[in-house]
Amino acid sequence: MATIMDVLERDPADTGHPQEIDDFTLTDPGSAPTATSAATGLRMRVIARSGLRLRAGPGVEFDSLKLLPFGSVVMPLRTSGSWTMVDLNGDGAADGFVSGAYLTEMPQGPSAHGFLAAAPRTADAIHVAELIRQGSSAHGLRAARTTAAAALPGYPTNGCAAHLSALLQQSGIDVAMTFGAGKLAHRIADRGWSRIHVGSQAPGDVGVCFDNDPTPAGADHIYLVVATNGPDEMMIADNQRTADAPHKRFASGKGKTPTEYFLRAI
Repeated sequence: MATIMDVLERDPADTGHPQEIDDFTLTDPGSAPTATSAATGLRMRVIARSGLRLRAGPGVEFDSLKLLPFGSVVMPLRTSGSWTMVDLNGDGAADGFVSGAYLTEMPQGPSAHGFLAAAPRTADAIHVAELIRQGSSAHGLRAARTTAAAALPGYPTNGCAAHLSALLQQSGIDVAMTFGAGKLAHRIADRGWSRIHVGSQAPGDVGVCFDNDPTPAGADHIYLVVATNGPDEMMIADNQRTADAPHKRFASGKGKTPTEYFLRAI
């Protein structure tokens, strides 16, 4: 079995194709793990430009479970040598190991240089009800469409991030107008939104889709969930509908790009 995740700067023997493992044991055959400050709410961000491999154990000999994109936020649980056991959902459950060299701590207050750090987790959560209202109402969607069109020439083409930026702003969430699904996803994650597995999404979550075509690599669509009907069917708000009303989308895709993960303000 191989470990949780090494960077795309892999050793030559590694094929680079992540495998989906239904169950696995997070064990360290070599050394006793050392506890980290996860209990204090410490969050870390992936800084490997090409993504970071999540592995089933602390070493490259363990199976690769998936690839965490650049900017992904994880909660460290403990360390084992140079490897860090991480929780991807903020529920205290271990999801695997990553190389700790490619994680950076997300500070909770102003930095020594005066820059603002990531917003507290609860700061955006209090605005989620209003975000759902804005994304569900004709008035809110019309206002978002107007704002996005004014900011982005050619909207609605390539305007999913601009549309969602406007909805977030209308809801009281202080996110700058952003162009590019991946850039907006990173910006939201840096505010402390937790990564949620597909199938566990709820109204108020933000869906992030990755195109199967890796050129260019990265997120190709981002949207707001306003209602769910089971683990797959949703009503969403995005730039792909000219009428001022939510429309149906499936997390699994069904003719559209499948959703890779969701982000949630907690």
